[in-house]
Amino acid sequence: MRSQTMLNRSRAFISFDAMFSIIPILMIILFTLNAAHFFTSNAAERMHRQQVLDKLVSVADYVVKQGAVRTDRIGITDVRYPNWIDSSRVNAALEQDLKQRTGLNSLSIRLTQTLDGAGPGFCIYRIVVADDTKRIAAIHVCGD
Repeated sequence: MRSQTMLNRSRAFISFDAMFSIIPILMIILFTLNAAHFFTSNAAERMHRQQVLDKLVSVADYVVKQGAVRTDRIGITDVRYPNWIDSSRVNAALEQDLKQRTGLNSLSIRLTQTLDGAGPGFCIYRIVVADDTKRIAAIHVCGD
């Protein structure tokens, strides 16, 4: 009888010992999974922001080199003047076309006299010459 009681105590002790050993292990596993989730979601957010920024830089470069530049027809060829913007070509149709081609959620292209004319989300600007008056302006490409 006495040996049976000792055996039960020893089993109870082993059960408590195992339980107290498992709790820290489970907490470490939980902490590790939580940290991995945080770093993964943070990296995904940074990657998305970098992709949006890269797309906006590409759109800004396209607009000032081809999309809205002044063109003259000389003989049978069209001559393009990079960084010389025809403000009539900066319109909603250009925005909509570039927004669809790049897959951005929103896109805004504005020609302003100052550098502080920003729109929603990230903004990229380029200093350009505008219209026949050859005034210095900034073209803002904003979006997200």
